[in-house]
Amino acid sequence: MSAVLEVGRLWARPWEGPPGGPARIVMEGGRIARIEPGGTGTGLALPGLVNAHDHARGLRPLAGGVEDGPLEGWLWRLRGLPGLDPWLNAAVAFGRMARSGVTAVADLHLPVDPLDPGEAGAVARAARDVGLTVAFVAPVVDRNLDGLDGGRGVRAALGPAAYARLERPLPPAAEQVALADAAAEALGDERFVVQYGPAGPHWVGEAGWRLLAARAAETGRRVHTHLLETAAQRDWLDREHGGRPLDWLEGLGLLGPGLTVAHGVHLRPDECRRLAGAGALLAVNASSNLRLASGVAPGAAIAAAGLAFGIGLDGLALGDDEDMLAEIRLAAALLRGWGPGAAGPGPAEIWRAAASWGWRAIDGRDGEGLREGARADVVVLEEEAMMGDRLDEDPSPALILGRMRREAVREVWAGGRPIVRGGWPLGIDLPALERELLAQARRARPDAALRALAARAAAVAEGR
Repeated sequence: MSAVLEVGRLWARPWEGPPGGPARIVMEGGRIARIEPGGTGTGLALPGLVNAHDHARGLRPLAGGVEDGPLEGWLWRLRGLPGLDPWLNAAVAFGRMARSGVTAVADLHLPVDPLDPGEAGAVARAARDVGLTVAFVAPVVDRNLDGLDGGRGVRAALGPAAYARLERPLPPAAEQVALADAAAEALGDERFVVQYGPAGPHWVGEAGWRLLAARAAETGRRVHTHLLETAAQRDWLDREHGGRPLDWLEGLGLLGPGLTVAHGVHLRPDECRRLAGAGALLAVNASSNLRLASGVAPGAAIAAAGLAFGIGLDGLALGDDEDMLAEIRLAAALLRGWGPGAAGPGPAEIWRAAASWGWRAIDGRDGEGLREGARADVVVLEEEAMMGDRLDEDPSPALILGRMRREAVREVWAGGRPIVRGGWPLGIDLPALERELLAQARRARPDAALRALAARAAAVAEGR
């Protein structure tokens, strides 16, 4: 199947220079067959964006009464949210992402039932319905879900009976890894890439990590994990691994190009250099780290090390709106640093993260931008919606980066077919699904007593 897209400006590789002039993009078989100059189209075309770390939350936590705050308490407050239909939840989340130009996402799945083999299939159907390429990061968690102390502090404060209402028994890591392998066998392809998702060094026991490392080596599947998101995690890792957690990852055989680590707020400069040298990818989550009081990733150290990074929404965009374009703008401002001597990543590196390096979190390869033979993933922005007040005829890259937002998205193409037009997904009725999801969430919401217990547990975890 072939298609032709005519645009007024082509920004084929935003990390290499300013936009060019009018172009005709000819797409065949999911790839760009050729790009011809000229044409009568309008709009600014750029490569599809990669959400390098997310949890596909159709129900936004704030809407469920989960206020922002430090991660260690916030995770307890999440226990007051209902379990929802996996397809509906993922379809709503993916549809919202697509509206802001996302064509690929690394989805660290949040299971309703950790051992339900049907959940991966539901997410795969949602990905197809919306049109996204999805790295399905199959979760593995077998310890410390109740806090870095295993829940001892909250259990002592609440008492055994109350604590039992919040406690979530965890299946063995081996069973969760087997479920990931089964999902890869049944569902895996180039548009639905199954990966291993050990939640973090503190959330998986040593035997589970050894098993994951062995399976990753045998299968070649990527591993995507949280790392050093909070100061508490930094302290925990330093105690457990003598201040050298990357030695531990290297000892497992995981410190290499098959690894994505998310957040990295508390990475040290030497650790940034080591991750870069190993070819690992960092997924930066600027909004989430602000909302959950974790901090700001060390932009200067990342840039100095030459550490490749992607940009992820983490299901917690600053405006609670899944606007990837706004997230890129925020990451650019925060990672750059402060004052005249700011030494963080510049606009070129930010664009490379959003549209090229981020693809490593999906399939291990850099995105090529818009050129012959590359993926036919294209976002078209309406210039007037962003910068109708500009003085110069040709918009500068700085103006585009400073003004771009979801409302400017006219259409999105993924794999050579349109998935968003007029600002709305084509494969699903997003407003109708949002209404259905809200109705389901209201029916399934846990009772007020359990939500109150979750709030008490959060206060204890936060030292209040």
